[in-house]
Amino acid sequence: MTPIKVAFAQTNPVVGDLRGNLSDIRSAIASASGDADVVVFGELALSGYPLGDLSYRSDVIDASARALNELVLMTGEPELSGVYVVVGHVSKAQGPKHPMQASAAIAHNSASVIKGGKLIGTYHKQILPNFDVFDDWRNFVPGESELIFEINGTKCAVAICQDIWTEDSSRSVALSNDGVELLLVLNGSPYTRNKAVERRQAARDFQNGFALAYSNLAGGQDELVFDGGSFLLDASGTEVLRAGMEPGLYWEQNEKLEPVKSNDLATLWQVLVIGLRDYCAKTGQTKALLGLSGGIDSALSAAIACEALGNKNVVGIALPSRYSSEHSVEDAYALAKNLDIEIRQVPIDRAHQAFETMVELSQLASENLQARIRAVALMAISNSEGHLLLTTGNKSEIAVGYSTMYGDSAGGFAPIKDVFKTDVWALARWVNSVHESAVIPVSSIEKPPSAELRPDQLDSDSLPDYQLLDEILKLLIEKSATIPETEALGFDVSEVVRIEAMVRNSEWKRSQGAIGTKTTEVSFGTGRRVPLTTRFTNYED
Repeated sequence: MTPIKVAFAQTNPVVGDLRGNLSDIRSAIASASGDADVVVFGELALSGYPLGDLSYRSDVIDASARALNELVLMTGEPELSGVYVVVGHVSKAQGPKHPMQASAAIAHNSASVIKGGKLIGTYHKQILPNFDVFDDWRNFVPGESELIFEINGTKCAVAICQDIWTEDSSRSVALSNDGVELLLVLNGSPYTRNKAVERRQAARDFQNGFALAYSNLAGGQDELVFDGGSFLLDASGTEVLRAGMEPGLYWEQNEKLEPVKSNDLATLWQVLVIGLRDYCAKTGQTKALLGLSGGIDSALSAAIACEALGNKNVVGIALPSRYSSEHSVEDAYALAKNLDIEIRQVPIDRAHQAFETMVELSQLASENLQARIRAVALMAISNSEGHLLLTTGNKSEIAVGYSTMYGDSAGGFAPIKDVFKTDVWALARWVNSVHESAVIPVSSIEKPPSAELRPDQLDSDSLPDYQLLDEILKLLIEKSATIPETEALGFDVSEVVRIEAMVRNSEWKRSQGAIGTKTTEVSFGTGRRVPLTTRFTNYED
C-alpha cells in the first residue's frame, strides 16, 4: 500500500442547516488541502444526523442535492483542490426499495467522493440499523453497490457506520479480493460508556488485510452526543491515529497510543457538558435556571451547566419549605458561592399554606404539592426571563418513579437523566478531585439523600439502598433481565419484584419527561419503547 495521509474532519452539524454545515465542511477542506491526501467527514455531515422523518421530505433531499453540487464546484477552487473529499449526505433513492421497506422511504444515506471539482462517485449505506435510537431502516433505502476508487495508486472503498458492525464476513472478504487497501468509514456513532472499545473491536473484526479509517461526528444533537474519537488502523489492526472528542481536523499520527478507556468519569463528564452545551447552542438558548435544593443531584447539574454555558449564564433558585433543613439551604448557598453563580431564594411555605386552605389533601398529595409549587415558581421565572429550566432527576429515581409529575420533573432539559445515582456521587467526587478545593459541598455528597417533603424524610424510606437499587436496575433495564434471572444472580426476589413493579408503573411519567443526554446503552429516550399500559409480570402467575 502506498502511504497516504488521512485527515479526519470531525464536524458538529445541525440537522437541516445545509448552509451552515457546508461552511464548516469548506473550512475543513481548506485546512486539509495540500497537507493530506484525503479528508473524511462523518455520516450525513452535510445534512445532519439523525435526520429522522425529515428524510421523507423531497424538499430536504432536493436542497441537500443542491448543497452537494455546490460543494463539488467549491472543490475546483485552487485552495480546495489538493485533497480528496469523502462527505456524508442524504440523496434521492435510486431503484426499487426493499420489499420490506417502508413506503415513505425515498432517500439513501449516502457518501460521495469528490476531487478537484469532480464527483468521482457516490456510495449508499447498505446495512441500515433498526435498534435503540437508530431508525435508518425506517428512514432510508439500502444501497447495493460498492464504490472503489484510487488515491495516488492506493485502492480505496467506502462504508458507512453500521456497514462494518456485522458478523457476516462476506463483504470484507469481497473487498479484500477486489484489492482494497484502505476502507474509509463515515460514522454517526453516539457515546455510550463502553462505545470507544466496541468501535475498535468492530473495526478490527471487519478488517481483512486492509487499513481502516473510522471518521465520526462530534457534538450534541438532541439526546445524543457524538464523541468524535476518529481513528486509523493500519492493515495489521494497530491504531496509529486517534482524534480527540471535540470538532476539529485531525491528521497527525501518534507515536504510541494507550488502549482506550471504558467507563471513564472524565469522558462521561465531558459528554454531559457537550450534551447541554450543544442543545442550548442549537436551540438558541443562552442561559439556564435550576432549583438548588442543597442535594447532590442539583449540585452536579449546576456544575455541568456552569461548564457548558459559563457561570454567569446560570441562575440557581433556592425554594425552601417548612420542612427544609438549615444545612440544605446552607449547602445551596455554598454551592452557588463555589460556582460563582447567582442565587435567589423563593420560600414556598405561604403558597403551600394557601393551597391547604383551598383543598383537603392527603399526606402524599401535600408532599407532591410542594414539588409542584416549586415547579410553578421555576417555570414562571424561566418564562419571564427566557432561561432554559433544567430538571435535575437522575436515572435511578426516574426509573422507579421517585419524582413528582409536573413538579421536580418539570423542565426543558435533564442533564443527568441517564446517570445512575451511584454515578452521580462518583462524578461529584471526581469534579472535586480535579479542583484545588471542593466545588460541590462535601455535605451534599455525604449526607443521606432526602426530598425534604415531610419531617425527617429520607430517600431510604421509600427506596432500597442506591447501590443495590442501581445493580438491579441495570439488570432490569439495560439487560432486560427477567425476575428469575435476576434472582439467580443472588438478589432477593421480593426486592426485585418490588423494583420491577416500580419501573413498570412509572412508565407513564417517563413518557412525559424532558429530553436529556444519553450515556448508557438503554436510556429513557427515543430508543426505549415500552407500552404505558401493560399487565405482564410473570407468565406463570
